[in-house]
Order: sequence, then structure tokens, then C-alpha cells
Amino acid sequence: MMRRVAWTCALGAVVLLRAHAAFAHGAEMMLGSTAKASGALALSYEFTDPVVVSPSISLGGMTLYTSEFPGIEWLQQDDPPFFALKVGTPFSMQIVSIDPGASVMVGGTTLNAAGKSAFVATTTNVPGDHFHPLWQLLLPDGVTGTYAVSFKLTTTSKTYTASQVYSLIITNIPEPPTETPTETPTATATETPTLSPVQTSTPTPIDTATSTFTITPTPPATETPTTTPSATPSETPTPSPTASPQPLLGDANCDDAVTAADLPASLFLYGTSPPFACGADVDDNQVVDERDQTATIALLFEP
Repeated sequence: MMRRVAWTCALGAVVLLRAHAAFAHGAEMMLGSTAKASGALALSYEFTDPVVVSPSISLGGMTLYTSEFPGIEWLQQDDPPFFALKVGTPFSMQIVSIDPGASVMVGGTTLNAAGKSAFVATTTNVPGDHFHPLWQLLLPDGVTGTYAVSFKLTTTSKTYTASQVYSLIITNIPEPPTETPTETPTATATETPTLSPVQTSTPTPIDTATSTFTITPTPPATETPTTTPSATPSETPTPSPTASPQPLLGDANCDDAVTAADLPASLFLYGTSPPFACGADVDDNQVVDERDQTATIALLFEP
């Protein structure tokens, strides 16, 4: 069951997650309307915050960057100036403008041009229910930047009208790390000890007239030659050749596991031929096609 939910989320389909409202508000766009049981669809979110996407897969000089956040969660109770939608209200996302290289995947449909739209979800009365689109950038390797996307939400419901146009920035430039202030050490005065004068005794003079000194010569020591054993070279064992590891079938994003993340990676590789990314060619027919995606889905549902 966990694999089924993860797979659905990765494709951008509706995922009904029971999460605490306080957590969801921090990561999701909150969907409601501008008036009680009427008005336009409306989103509550800090749209000045950029959507930071991370590398998902690289192939043929191109890199796909993705992020599932922010998602869209619908209000369960009125929170003026936003109001909860009626249960069963369908809504879709429509692109108004989008920079080349950027896209949004909604329910398996890639929105990458003005006018394109896709059905998102139908509101429920289950707290925490929400939907995750995939915010994406497909760029040449090494290219970084910020890309704008503007969209609106539409509905076939006669109760509500379409939302205003919202704009987001998608970027593959990582957020700078938070700097931790460094404490400056405080100089501590060190007390220098005072040296006291040391009394020295006066040596008693030796009476050279009465003292006789006899010097006995010491014969030089005879050195005994030491024989240094010669080292015998040892044979160096020849390492045995290591067999190349076989790719994990279904692992299209090369993370050594078959998970929901391999499905968008397999879609990105659609129509490619050798060399493949890890285990993308599940049925070994020398091309990544719909049969490989079907086989990957079957692997996710294996007990």
C-alpha cells in the first residue's frame, strides 16, 4: 500500500495524506475561495519564496531537476479572508506563461506552455488531504538560474469562478547555508611570576700544592662489525578481476533502489537506446518505452 501511495504521488496524481494542519500550512498552498460558498478560487501562500528544485537525473548532457513542494491543500474550515470550498469541488491548473526549460507535471500531464491545463483534484472533507504537482526544470548540464511560471486555477463548478493569476520562481540554485556566528575569544590577562634571587654557595678552593691527580688513559673501544641481512623480495599477489555489478531492474534514477522516483525518471528517458541509466531498460529490448514503465510499476507493487 505504501508503494502505491508513493507511486501515485510521484506521477502527480491526487494523494490523500492525513497530516497535521500546522505542518501542512508550512509547506503547502492553501486553497479556498474569496467568499463563503461563492467567489473566486484563491490560494494563500508566500509566492515570493522560490521553489528550489534538486537534480533528479542526467542524460545526454541534460539534467532534470524536480521538487514536490509546495503542494496544494484545501481548507477544511473558513479562515477569513479565505473560505472553505464545498466538498466535491473540482479544480484544474492552467499555465498563463512559463519560461523555456520550466514545466509543471500534474497527474501525468506535463504543462510547459501557455494555455496548457490539467485536472488537479476534487476537494474532500478529510483534514490534510492535498495534491503534489512536480515543479521541474530541464536544463543543459551545469546551467543554473531562475525561471518564472504563472498559472491560475479553474473549475467546472457553477459555484465558483477561476482564480487570479499567481506567479512562482523555480530555481536550481541551492539555498545558501545558514551561517552560525563565531564567538571571538576574550583575551585573559596572565600574571607573570616574579623571580626571586637564588643564593649560590662559594665553592671551596682546592689546594693544588697538596693534591695529586693521576690520569689513566682509557683504551679505545673496538667496534664489532654488524652483518645486515639482505631482504628477500616477496611475491605480490595478482588481484582477481571483480565482476561488474548488474544494474537493478527498474532503477531508472540510479539510486540503487526501485521507488516512485524511478517513474518520472523513466518517462524522461522515453525513447532512448544504449547506454541506459542503470536499470531503465527493464525488459532488455534495447529501448526505454511504455513496456519498461509498466514493468517498473509492476515492480513497485511486488509484495
